[in-house]
Amino acid sequence: MTRRVLQIALPVLVLLVGVYGSWWLATHRKTVTPREVARFKPRVESMVVKLEKFQLEVRSQGTVMPRREIGLSPEVSGRVVWVSPQLVTGGLFARDEELARIDRGDYELALRQASADIQSAQASMTNALAQVSSGEAKMAQAQARITREEAEAAAARAEWKLLGREGEPPALLVRDPQLREARAALASAKALRGASQAQHESGKAALAAAGAARDQAQVNLERCVMLAPFDGRVKSQSIGVGQLVSRASVLAKIQPVAVAEVRLPLPIGELKHLELGDAFRGGAVDGPAVKLTAGGDEWIGKIIRTEGELETGTRMMAVVASVPAPYAEGRPALSFGRFVMARIEGRALEGVVVLPRVAFREGGVVYVLREGKLFSQAVKVAWSDRPWVVIGSGLNEGDRICLSPLDSFVEGMEVRADE
Repeated sequence: MTRRVLQIALPVLVLLVGVYGSWWLATHRKTVTPREVARFKPRVESMVVKLEKFQLEVRSQGTVMPRREIGLSPEVSGRVVWVSPQLVTGGLFARDEELARIDRGDYELALRQASADIQSAQASMTNALAQVSSGEAKMAQAQARITREEAEAAAARAEWKLLGREGEPPALLVRDPQLREARAALASAKALRGASQAQHESGKAALAAAGAARDQAQVNLERCVMLAPFDGRVKSQSIGVGQLVSRASVLAKIQPVAVAEVRLPLPIGELKHLELGDAFRGGAVDGPAVKLTAGGDEWIGKIIRTEGELETGTRMMAVVASVPAPYAEGRPALSFGRFVMARIEGRALEGVVVLPRVAFREGGVVYVLREGKLFSQAVKVAWSDRPWVVIGSGLNEGDRICLSPLDSFVEGMEVRADE
C-alpha cells in the first residue's frame, strides 16, 4: 500500500515543483532593452591621384663582350727575340706599344744587298751613258768622213768627164773603198750607241728593282717590331722567345678596349617603350641611356643598335648597348664575359597616374573612395613593373584610391580612410 502511494505521489510532486519553478522564473526575470549594433567599417589606406610625367624603364640582362676580336700575326717570318710582359692572357696594352720583336739579321742583310744593287745599277747607267756619248761622237766623225769622201768622189768624176774620158772612172779614183769604210764606221757607231742606250735602259730597270727591294727590306725591318693596332687586352697567346714564326701565323688573340658591348634581349612588345627611330635599322647611332649593374658596381652606356632579327627559340629581339672605356683606371672594370643587369631608359609618359601595384585589383580596376564609400573603377594600364602600375586613363586628378588589401569587396561599402 505504501509503495503504491509513493509511486503515484512522487511524479505528481515533481510536476508541481516544475510548474512552480517556471512560474517563478517568468515572474522574476529582468527585462533587457535591445541596443543598436554599430555597422563595421574597415580601416583602409588611401592616396590622392596626381597626374604626372613618368619615365619608362625597360629591364634586361646580358653578357659583356668586346666589339670585335682579332688574331695578332707577324708580317715577316723569323725567330722571336723579345716578348712584351703585357703579352700575356689578360694583359692590357696601348696603341702602338711594342708587343714582340723578330730577329732582324736576314732583313738587315737584304737591305745591304739592295743598297749594293742600287750602286751597281747606278754605275752601269753611268757607263752606259758614257758609251752612248762615245757612240754619238763616232757617228759624227763617220758622217763627216762620208761627207768629205763623197765630195772628193764627185770632184774626181767631174774631172774624169772634163778630160773627155769614157766609161766609169776607176773605183779608187772615185773613193769607193774610203766611202765603204766610212759608212761601215757610221754603222758601227750607231750600233754602239744603240747597245749603250739599251744598257742604260736596263740599268734604269735594275735601279728601280733595287730601289723597290731596298724599300721592301726597310719595311721588313720595321715589321720585325710587332706593334699593338689599338688599345686592347690579350685574350690568349701562344708566343715565346726563341719561337720560329711565319708570316700570318696567329700568335695571340686580342680585343680592343675602347668600348664594351652588351647584347640585351627584349620581348618584341617592349621595344615600343624605347625611343628607337628608323636610324636603328642601319648603322650604329646613339640611342637611349642604359644603366648596367653587377655586384654593386654600376656603369652608364648607350643603346647603339638593334640586331633587327627575332631569335627563333625565344621570339625576342636583341638591342646592343655600348659602354666606353670598360677597363679605365679609377673605377671598377667592366670585364668582358661579366654578366650584368640592365635598365634601359624608355619613353616619357605624360599625364599618367603612378600607383603601387597593390592598388591595382583583379579585373583591371581600382577602388575609388567617395564620401566614405568604395567604388570600383575600370582603368587602362599604360605600363607596369614589379612595384608600379602606370594608369593611362580612367582616373582624374584628385581621385582618392584605396591601397589596402581587402578580404571582400561590395560596391559602395563604407570604410574609414586614413589620410
